[in-house]
Amino acid sequence: MKIDIDGLFVKQFEKSAHFKKVFQDLETVKKRVIDFGGFDYVLQFNPGRIGSATADTAKKVTEDECFLCEKHRFPNQIAVEYNENYNILINPFPIFKKHLTIVDKRHVVQEIRGEEKIMVEMSGNLPGFTVFYNSRHSGASAPFHRHFQACETVELPVFRQWDFFLSGGKISEQNGSCLVFDGTRYFYMINHSEASKAVECLAGVLEKLQSVHKTETPEANVGIAFDNSVYRIVVFPRSKHRPREYFATGEGHFTISPGFADMAGIIPCAVESDFYKLTKDNITSIFNQVTLEEKYLKELSF
Repeated sequence: MKIDIDGLFVKQFEKSAHFKKVFQDLETVKKRVIDFGGFDYVLQFNPGRIGSATADTAKKVTEDECFLCEKHRFPNQIAVEYNENYNILINPFPIFKKHLTIVDKRHVVQEIRGEEKIMVEMSGNLPGFTVFYNSRHSGASAPFHRHFQACETVELPVFRQWDFFLSGGKISEQNGSCLVFDGTRYFYMINHSEASKAVECLAGVLEKLQSVHKTETPEANVGIAFDNSVYRIVVFPRSKHRPREYFATGEGHFTISPGFADMAGIIPCAVESDFYKLTKDNITSIFNQVTLEEKYLKELSF
């Protein structure tokens, strides 16, 4: 399947000055790199993300008011049909230079179970991109409507540093999959050249997370990249939606609500003071809280 992403951006910029401006603004966005020795987190001052960072994820949103449903989308937002169930759109509040939102045409709750195959297929049809997913209580700002997102893989530190994570930090390993810990977060790394194997491994990890945590849906952030004929998948198990720093007051407060981008190494700071005051210790605290709880480590290892 040939998807003309560049053509979609050209058409969207011609149709809406908003989209053209927000993506141009990304070219000059302030960035800071926090080095952890072998891997890093990239901070991005991005005030446009305040809506996502502070979203009321407990609010019940119907089809009549959902901003991902066709009738209520961002003004002049273009949709390109991917298949009978999904459309591809450009994100109106981007984190990445080519930030896509892949939206279910139906107003159904955010859920990945049963969609593992289509997510792997999407990554195969978007070479050079990572297709990613935020579960309902783990970064999704619109948990009321199923959607994925996508960005260019080169922008994601976790994929750029793939070999580093494979060479150290492994806790357990089995059949092309491993669980690693880098001091800030636990995550699964899956590597397969066959789509069917990639789907099987992803589904197995998600089933394990759901059964151990006994949640309604697997609470995780998932990213899939297809490059050089190999599917690379990261799954970040989640223990909570937001860290205690989010609810703190004064100097201890940070408006950081981690989703896939954050877990993958890009932290969009909607508040400028957060951008300047975040330290290694702050990042370690935030991500240690939202990642896999150690009490489940034995059950969730391979």
